[in-house]
Amino acid sequence: MRAAGKILQNYRLLNTVLYVTLEPCIMCAGAMIHARISRLVYGASDQKTGAAGSVIDVFNHPNMNHRVLVSRGILADECSAMLSVFFQKLRIKNQLRKCRFDKLNMH
Repeated sequence: MRAAGKILQNYRLLNTVLYVTLEPCIMCAGAMIHARISRLVYGASDQKTGAAGSVIDVFNHPNMNHRVLVSRGILADECSAMLSVFFQKLRIKNQLRKCRFDKLNMH
């Protein structure tokens, strides 16, 4: 969103669509509302922190001054698989880094 704002030279991202793999959290949902994003399209739901309907629906709260149209579950299986692979690789990378660090400290 920050990069889009720089390109548009405006923090308001009017008439834009944001595509993401994972349902946004409350903080990200709030940023989208403040940026005036028109539509959100996401794949995988987040049952722990999802703020677009899974845990809470920030976008349809009656006191919000802007509405974001939400499309849920688009390519959900593919998005879930992508996220699983990403975090699996990240865990392996962190384990390797820790192993190298431990070896350095042993000498």
